[in-house]
Formats: sequence, structure tokens, C-alpha cells
Amino acid sequence: EASGDTSATVAALSHTAWPYVAAAGGLLILLAGVLALRYGRLWPAMSGRYERDGTPRPRRRPAAVDPDRPEDLWKALDRGEDPTGA
Repeated sequence: EASGDTSATVAALSHTAWPYVAAAGGLLILLAGVLALRYGRLWPAMSGRYERDGTPRPRRRPAAVDPDRPEDLWKALDRGEDPTGA
């Protein structure tokens, strides 16, 4: 007994280029990784412009929140304050 399509022949198989395209894409990704490992240390990095020196900064005294102005309430929330507190 045989299972499957017994009438199929080798000549009836079709070949596409997609396996070769996928292999070429994989090789390009591999090449990009090798180049990143080789030349990555030469890439520009962030400058020290955004580094903090660790000294504590003086805290500003928050402005009084006007409950009639919604933008003041949102600004107080952005600062981490409770605008409903007294």
C-alpha cells in the first residue's frame, strides 16, 4: 500500500527562486552583523552634554495652583504635586 500522491513525478515538481532569495537575505543580515561588530566602536556615541555631575540641584518652589485654570492643574500633576491638596 502507498500513501500520498502516487501519480506525482519528479518532472511535475516546480522550483522557485524564493529559497535562494531567503538565503541571500540571511547572508546580508549576517554580513551586517559582522560589519557592526567590526566597525561599531568607530560609530559616534552620545556626548557628555546630557551627563549629570551628581551634585544636587536646588529645587524650585512650585507656583500656587489656581483650581479654576485646568492648565495649572495639569502642570502641577506633571511636577508630581497633588493639586487637590491644601
